[in-house]
Amino acid sequence: MAFLVIGAFFMVNVELPPWSHWLSGLNVVLFALPAMWATRWCLGWRDAAILWVLLGFYALGIETLAIFTGFPYGHFGYSELLGGKLFGVTPWTVFLAWSPLMVGAWAMAAAIFSNAFFRAAAAAVIAMIFDLVLDPGAVRLGFWQYEGGGVFYGVPVSNFLGWLVSGTIGAALIEAFLFFRKPLLPVPVQLATSVFLMIVFWTAISVFGGMLWAAVIGFGVIAVMVLWWRRFHYHFDDRVIYVDDNGTPIGTEEKLAAHHADTRLHSAFSIFIFNSRGETLLQQRALHKKTWPGVWSNSACGHVKLHESVDAAARRRLKYELGLSGVELKMMLPDFRYRAEKDGIVENEICPVFVGFTDKEPQPNPDEVAAIRWLKWEDFVVEVADPVNGYSPWAVLEVRQLISEQQFRDLYSRIVS
Repeated sequence: MAFLVIGAFFMVNVELPPWSHWLSGLNVVLFALPAMWATRWCLGWRDAAILWVLLGFYALGIETLAIFTGFPYGHFGYSELLGGKLFGVTPWTVFLAWSPLMVGAWAMAAAIFSNAFFRAAAAAVIAMIFDLVLDPGAVRLGFWQYEGGGVFYGVPVSNFLGWLVSGTIGAALIEAFLFFRKPLLPVPVQLATSVFLMIVFWTAISVFGGMLWAAVIGFGVIAVMVLWWRRFHYHFDDRVIYVDDNGTPIGTEEKLAAHHADTRLHSAFSIFIFNSRGETLLQQRALHKKTWPGVWSNSACGHVKLHESVDAAARRRLKYELGLSGVELKMMLPDFRYRAEKDGIVENEICPVFVGFTDKEPQPNPDEVAAIRWLKWEDFVVEVADPVNGYSPWAVLEVRQLISEQQFRDLYSRIVS
């Protein structure tokens, strides 16, 4: 935040150098990246790319139309400060500059309305409010100018009315796209990360540029977005991915709410870590966990995020739970699945099993792990088979299958040789 404010101060008070169009292009890309990354987790790489390309070309089209005809914003023209112009008309940066505003506005509207028509209309209004903060600063810095100026710090009323038009169409494009793609996650507030950063930056521009009302609106938008974020924010890895018998995602739910007496089948994984002494790393699950609190189990386990490979999920969780990174993991039981119950709570998972090797010392995360220990594999095999020792049911079943796999026996022999 401080970096954005400092940057805004210098942009207002220092004359922009001739090469500033390169810096403007870089800033546009950097501002867009957080929203693009959130879209990737919401929709997956392919659909996220399609949506951003669709919105980007729409933005270039509607801006170019306005330059030639004055519709819908009024007559205006871009300077050279926003980067090279496509066919000498519209800066290429428009492709990425407009879309984060629209995606963020739509995400906020989705928190208010369940009806698609109301969402699209609300998104257009929210996008127009964003522009009340952005456009005055952009005009002051000379990024673009309107013929005859305008009543709001050089911006005409026609521009804001035009945002209602272009924003409605943009939101309709998002609605149409998602109607066919049917995302499984609730609308993540992270989609508006880019626009939040942009509002902070342009609000600072308004403050340093003496544009009082644009600054007031900017501070209001920031306050509303912070409240909205706190109310609706969730982490992508806090949601369980429900799957069918083939492992295909069919729904999602918050992790704690998903685990109950009739937990649905969902996607997970387990990891066994070995060292060169032939020991396997065991962990005692944190005492506050909803499922199997305080129970000793294998090295690590967890759930897969939507649009995440199980390999990436295993590496992510290994680092989060035990502070171990750079460990090569090999999948041993790709089709392992189980159902188990304890204290009225059921686990029901498709749970591929990985094996890895390291001599690094773990750094357990106390939010996840109560204790750890290294135990000779042969001793662990004996211990885990005795119900008196109370190991997690998935660890019991996984060990039983691992010791019957020739591939695992060969790998273990290489580890301890």
